[in-house]
Amino acid sequence: MITALLIFFALALEYIYDPVSNMKDTKIIDSSFLKFKNFIKDYKLDKIYVYLFFPVIIFFIFSIVEYFLYNFLHPIFSFLLSLAVLLYCLKPNEFNQNLESLKFSVETNNELEKSKRFEHILYSEKESGIDSIIDNVFYNSIRNIFTILFTFLVLGTGGCLIYIVIDNYLYSDEIKIDQKSRKFLKIVISILEYLPIRITAFTFAVVANFELCMNKWRSLKNQKEIYNNNISLINNIGMASFKEDEGENEEKLLNKILYVQSMISRSLLAWLSIIGFLIIGGVFI
Repeated sequence: MITALLIFFALALEYIYDPVSNMKDTKIIDSSFLKFKNFIKDYKLDKIYVYLFFPVIIFFIFSIVEYFLYNFLHPIFSFLLSLAVLLYCLKPNEFNQNLESLKFSVETNNELEKSKRFEHILYSEKESGIDSIIDNVFYNSIRNIFTILFTFLVLGTGGCLIYIVIDNYLYSDEIKIDQKSRKFLKIVISILEYLPIRITAFTFAVVANFELCMNKWRSLKNQKEIYNNNISLINNIGMASFKEDEGENEEKLLNKILYVQSMISRSLLAWLSIIGFLIIGGVFI
């Protein structure tokens, strides 16, 4: 039941207490990494090892602290620490708020105001127009919601921290990494996202048009790079059930955003239902 309580309280606080969404910037990760990088620079390690050691060390430090709190103080302190970390990593409400900002921009025909945080949550490698943001929105839901849930269930809250740090390497403007390291880190994050993307793609099919989604899945050709293959899969399956109506461009964009919000919220409910059955079945405590 601890797993269920952590997820329940994290989601409840995320949606009920709005200021929580403003406490999730990556400054603490950026500053900690820079201090770590300066601390070990004398060892002259390869950059890839530096990028990998940092999240692994965070994972072990967190695990030791959590173990100490649980066994030597009181389990409630371990629970509160895990809740704080899960709340920091999981961002469904912040993700939806950014989609609402996008929708408001389309409805009012005003220029979209994009903060650094907005661009981090709704990341797009292409020119950041509204179309390119919407085209990549299902993958961004994986980054901000579904992979967090998966790593939490498999690796605990420490696993969420590993994912968040690696994700921040790739999508933060504050940390500059070389192309060789970026290519390697994309492979690492693609492995972490491999199962969550396919589970989420299946839930998209279940909550939408199953036949259309499965046909789209079968028609997709595997790309050489697992990173691009993952992104293409989830974005294409997500949009497979969308029927584009005739009308003005603004109306089409608005309908697409509403469709995206509906798909992601229903898929999250499907995830929570599956997690609930697994907890009842004794898979998770």
